[in-house]
Amino acid sequence: MKKILLVDDDVDLVEINRDYLLTKGYSVVTALNGRDGIKTALEEKPDLVVLDVMMTDVGEGFEVARALRENVKTRSIPILMLTGVNREHGFNLVVGPDETWNPVDEFLDKPVTHEELLKKISQMLGE
Repeated sequence: MKKILLVDDDVDLVEINRDYLLTKGYSVVTALNGRDGIKTALEEKPDLVVLDVMMTDVGEGFEVARALRENVKTRSIPILMLTGVNREHGFNLVVGPDETWNPVDEFLDKPVTHEELLKKISQMLGE
């Protein structure tokens, strides 16, 4: 059973996505901020991290992604970054994976349907 770590400060979204992924056969662990996300990644060794951008601090997700890539224990864990920055702030930013500033594997804009999330997770896990 593949383990997914959801890191997002939106409690309702975390619960909804956790429940959905559980019904699809995944083990799911969660964290509501970046610091706890890093700690949970180190303790739980997930197969994939789904990471929000804006949590306690604006851009916190970018910092978490860099911290996970810098740590030898979490460096190889795939990261799917989700953000609602465009919707929430009226931006039209196109932000994607970048080796130094945003070292994630994939990037999706919120809102994302369960089907889109599941498809991307499956792709990233090679399922």
